[in-house]
Amino acid sequence: MVQTHPLQRWPQAIGLGGLALAALLTFGCSPNPSATSDTSSYEAQLAQHLAATGGVMYGAYWCPHCADQKAMFKESAEQLPYVECAADGDNPQPELCQQKGIQGYPTWEIDGQLYPGVRSLDELADLSGFSASQ
Repeated sequence: MVQTHPLQRWPQAIGLGGLALAALLTFGCSPNPSATSDTSSYEAQLAQHLAATGGVMYGAYWCPHCADQKAMFKESAEQLPYVECAADGDNPQPELCQQKGIQGYPTWEIDGQLYPGVRSLDELADLSGFSASQ
């Protein structure tokens, strides 16, 4: 029987786990590019425009319609100008919601006008005077 040096058997011993580790060390660990926020997406541009022009979404953390509205913005939902109206939510501002006359969620305030209910991205764009850059 032919004797082999232990280092010659090393590639066989590491197996797939070792190959995965080697690839990780070589190429690094980065998030899925499609899961990261793309500042050039339509949703991101609209969220930025709404924030820049004073548009605000009033809502409540427990509201399923608010969740639906935010989901339309995909990864850019965190960029939305959002006011929490539920007193027990994160950073709540129920007094502001009451001052503004918010009666249902979500309600958008755009150019001083209130628009209750879930709105399509195109409608929000029209209401706020947004046109996407290509």
